Amino acid sequence: MRYLFILASVFLLLACAAPRHNYLYEYASDDAEKQYLENELGPLTGGSSGGVGIKAYGHLKTSAMAMDAAAPMEAAGSAPSSQGRMVNYTGDIHLESSEPEAVIDTVIQRAVAKGGSVSNRRNGFVSLQIPVAEFRDFFNYILTLGKITGKSIYADDITDAYSDNAARLRIAETTLARLQELLAAAKTEPEKLALLKEIQRVSEQIEQRKLTEKELLRKAAFSTINLWARNIPVQAVPYRINIRAFQWLAGLPEMHGYSSHEKPLKLSIPKDFIETEDSGRKWSAASALNAEFSAFERKNNPQGTPDFWANTMLEFFKSNYSTELKTEENFSLVRLQSSDTEPEVFYIAILKKSDKKTLKIAVAKFPNTATEQKNSEAVMEVLRGAK
Repeated sequence: MRYLFILASVFLLLACAAPRHNYLYEYASDDAEKQYLENELGPLTGGSSGGVGIKAYGHLKTSAMAMDAAAPMEAAGSAPSSQGRMVNYTGDIHLESSEPEAVIDTVIQRAVAKGGSVSNRRNGFVSLQIPVAEFRDFFNYILTLGKITGKSIYADDITDAYSDNAARLRIAETTLARLQELLAAAKTEPEKLALLKEIQRVSEQIEQRKLTEKELLRKAAFSTINLWARNIPVQAVPYRINIRAFQWLAGLPEMHGYSSHEKPLKLSIPKDFIETEDSGRKWSAASALNAEFSAFERKNNPQGTPDFWANTMLEFFKSNYSTELKTEENFSLVRLQSSDTEPEVFYIAILKKSDKKTLKIAVAKFPNTATEQKNSEAVMEVLRGAK
C-alpha cells in the first residue's frame, strides 16, 4: 500500500508540475544536464507505464525538483543585482625606472598591507591580487612610481556566470536530496545500485559547482594588477658612434660566427648541454631548452684589462637592455635582459686569464628567464673552471 501511495504521488506531482518541466529543461542548457534530465530520467512529459526502475524514479525526481527549483533559480539570478554587478578587473602597467626591482619591492609591500598578495614574480615583472575596493587607488598609485610606457584596464562582468552556476548548484543539490529519498524507499538491489550510481554522479557535480562558485567569488573579491618594470634607457654615449675600436661589442649578444679578428675558444660543455659545433669558424654548445653557449678569442686591441672591457660593455649595452655586472675570481660577467614581454637574457663573460695580447670571451644566450634559471648554473660552473 505504501508503495502504491508513492506512485500515486508521483503522477500527481507530474500533473501539477508539467509547465515547470519545460522551464527546467530550458535552463539546463549544457549537454550534461540535458542528458541527465532527458535520457537518464526519461521523457519530460508523460510517464513510464511499466516497471519501477530508474526511469520511473526519474519522473518523481524531475517533477518534484521542478517545483522546488523555480524559486531558487529566480533568487540566484537576482542576488547579484541586490549587491551590484560582480566584476573582475585586470590592470596592466609598463613603466621605466632607474631602480625597477626596488619599485617592484615597494609595490609588493604596499599590496600586502592592503590585504593583497603576490601570485607571480620574476625579474622585472610582478602579478598582484588586490582587493577590488582598492583596485583603482592602487592602480593610480603605481602610475606615480616611474615613467609610464603603457597601461590598460580590462573588466570582466561575471554576474551572469555566477547566477548560472548558483542555479545549477541548487538544482543539483535538490536532485541529490530527491535521490537520497528514493534510495531510502527503494526495495530491490538493482534499484538501489542504479540510485547509488546517480547519487555519486550528482555529488561530484555538486563539488565541481562549489569549486566554480568559490573561484567566481574570488574573482569578484580580488582584482589583478600586472606590472612590468625596466631600467630607464640611457641615451647613446657619443663614443659608441665615434670610437670605432668599440664597435665590435655590438655583435656580441647575437653572435652567429666570428670575424677575421677572432677564433673559436673551446671550453668544457655545460651540464645538460651538447656540443653543436667545433670548427675553424665557431665552437658552441646548446641545451634542450634552446640555450646557446659559445666562446672565442680576439686581439686585445685597443689594449684593456678584463675589468675595463666589462665596464665598457655595461655602458655600451644599457641603452637597449637592463644590465648587471657580476664579478668572480675567474671572470667578469655582464648580464643583459631585453625589454620584451618574454625577455631574452645574455651573459657576456670576460675571462680573467685574458692577457695583454688576447681577450677570452664567452657568450651565453637564453631565450627567456625560465631557461636562464634552469641552465645558468651549468654555464657559471664552466666559466669558473675555464683556463
